[in-house]
Amino acid sequence: MRIRHLIVAALWASLLLVLTGPVFAAPMARILRIDPIAATTDGAPVLTLVVDLVQSKRVNAVTGECAGNLDCESERLEKPKALFQPFPYPEGNANFLVTIDGSAFPTKYVWKGRWGENQQMPGVGTAWLILVDAGGSMSSRIGDAKAIANAFVNAMGANDIINIMAFDGKQVVKDSKWLSASRKGEASAFVNGIGANYGSWGRTRPLANIIRAGVNDAFNELGNVGSDIVVPMHQALVVISDGAAGTDPSSTGPGALMLTQHLSKGRFPEDNSALPKTPLPVISIWFPRTQIEELAQNAQEFMMNLANPEFGGFYTNVKAGGAGRAPQIVNAVRDRFNHMHIVKYRVSCIASNVQQTFQLVFTNITPMIGGDATFKDVPVGIDPSTWPLDINVQYTLDRAKKNPVHPGGKFRVYGDFCWSGDKSRAEVYFLPKNQPAPPSVKGGDIETAKRAQQQLIAMNMRGTAKEASDTFVEFEAPNDEKILLGSGDKAVVRMVIYDNKARRASAADAQHILTLKGSTAPFPFLWVGGGVFGGLVVLLLLVAIVRAGGSKKQRRAGAAPPAPVVAGYGAPQAQPYAGAAAPVAQPYAGAAQPAAQPYAGAAQPGAQPYAGAAQPAAPAANAGFMYGAGQQQGFGLTGAQPQHQAPPPNPYAAPGMGGSKAILSGAAGNFPIPAGSEVFVGRDSARCQVILQELRVSATHAAVRFDGSQVLVRDMGSNNGTSVNGTRIPPNIDTPVPVGSILRFGPVEFMVRVE
Repeated sequence: MRIRHLIVAALWASLLLVLTGPVFAAPMARILRIDPIAATTDGAPVLTLVVDLVQSKRVNAVTGECAGNLDCESERLEKPKALFQPFPYPEGNANFLVTIDGSAFPTKYVWKGRWGENQQMPGVGTAWLILVDAGGSMSSRIGDAKAIANAFVNAMGANDIINIMAFDGKQVVKDSKWLSASRKGEASAFVNGIGANYGSWGRTRPLANIIRAGVNDAFNELGNVGSDIVVPMHQALVVISDGAAGTDPSSTGPGALMLTQHLSKGRFPEDNSALPKTPLPVISIWFPRTQIEELAQNAQEFMMNLANPEFGGFYTNVKAGGAGRAPQIVNAVRDRFNHMHIVKYRVSCIASNVQQTFQLVFTNITPMIGGDATFKDVPVGIDPSTWPLDINVQYTLDRAKKNPVHPGGKFRVYGDFCWSGDKSRAEVYFLPKNQPAPPSVKGGDIETAKRAQQQLIAMNMRGTAKEASDTFVEFEAPNDEKILLGSGDKAVVRMVIYDNKARRASAADAQHILTLKGSTAPFPFLWVGGGVFGGLVVLLLLVAIVRAGGSKKQRRAGAAPPAPVVAGYGAPQAQPYAGAAAPVAQPYAGAAQPAAQPYAGAAQPGAQPYAGAAQPAAPAANAGFMYGAGQQQGFGLTGAQPQHQAPPPNPYAAPGMGGSKAILSGAAGNFPIPAGSEVFVGRDSARCQVILQELRVSATHAAVRFDGSQVLVRDMGSNNGTSVNGTRIPPNIDTPVPVGSILRFGPVEFMVRVE
């Protein structure tokens, strides 16, 4: 019984601990940076995201049980993951969306990695702004403050940059400007040179405004730091201060919350809508000092509320003589950053203006993850006119290996285009063989690509768009050997694809320009063969004319001309038609005849030759090129029409007499439709037989029917429509689909064929 009571007591104690202890909030994903630099350097429309995905705690949830004991608070706060619990990035449940003309379009997941595991990747670094309080109230603690600042300097990674500012009671009084990791020595020397005392500031100090001004100045300069500084993808603010502001009304606990909200919005100054959005984590390190109790409490609240752990921020305190914990504090801060995610998405379509709207949404996952919809109508550093077109380079290369591009020939370029089948938007410009491509556009020189594009247009090496869809465009190359670089099996063609409406082009630098296998124009066997055949026909006609002239001479010598016959009507019994049994006296074409009157074939003395020469009264059955008996009536030389003609073929019918099934064939798969049946197309797996997991396809998008001879499609009132060969069809009407057509449901394309 006693053991049972102990067990029950233990369970109640555990439950009480769970209910009263600090609990994590729901996991939240926050975008700290959308970085477009990779797209301008790699030639592909790929955006790189820095995502913080954690379950976070507020500072007071961790320190609440310490009852104001500063040693207890610092010990708890500096434990590993004290303020956060990392969460894996579920790429299969994440949807990164871009909004264009009011509609959200999905992007394609490419890659993910942890921040701490990819420190050598270009751009994976932090811009550290260190604000050191050197005011009069810090005179006895300035040595500890410099030790903390030097610990952050010493921990810099290869891609990190740092800016150290010292401030007094009124403003920033000393600024190192931005320094790269290779200049750590200069940064440490700057820290060590901060004075012990920059003077007393009296009863009030606008601490919040000093911090705000320092942040605005430092991060505004990031756009003009010089060629030796590469701006990394992440940034952070470290404030080392005693938090003392006297009676300044803005430098209180509530004032710190307002300042933190401004820093978390990531725009400095906040009223500059042209700046990109880069939320700023705040690391607040409080140096408590002996002062009036009310003011001491105010200073602690200000420094505690300044931290924003939900965005990667951190808070702790350092009592006098506690600077030896500096490496431990730095490790706690960097550990949070190391758990951030780097995620790459391929973004084929973007808005045509500088402001972009992106959303990160998670679906079908437990526990639920809060997304980020704060990037609304904000610039992220993208110039829409330089955003690369999404070319499927590998597939285009593979197709060109089988069918090389040659002058005057047709070829296709594949990709994910946004011109909705409008071929008038698609242009192609070839690089002449003696013209080098720009060596690189690395370093943000996006004007290089524009200049290359303008040069190509001026050279007039332009192809012609013949057909276009959202997944390919077919061009005809200019009939000019100058498009070929090299010869034989090593011949290639280089080109830039251009969207003249969005003013976007494919990569134009030497490393990424679209380069396909080329060849000289093939020998024109068809034309040569046609010319030879035409020459033979002319030769035969000349021979026939010469022979006809000899016949006329014979008639002038005394031969009686034949009786006239009206085409298509019965002939006199004396001259029966070709192919019928005739008296021996006057047989016609087709049989061996006596020498008296042979008609078909060669000219005989005293005979009446019909075949091969134009006769004024020849019967329709013998007209034209008639070689032997039993020929069908044709147009012939008389122009007479046949009595029976087959109706023209139905362009919507299947080849032959009919088909057993129609097939929708495309990148989404092959879907058979048996004769006499109808299938539904859409995202609703409960109703549709052709299931398309694409957000721009409606739940029940369309119906396709095959009656054995033709394919019919009916749009079911979908949002993004159904089109046949690029033409959108009206809803709720059965529309014929010719065999071999391109049938598109929203953006998803199929080729229609019949077996």
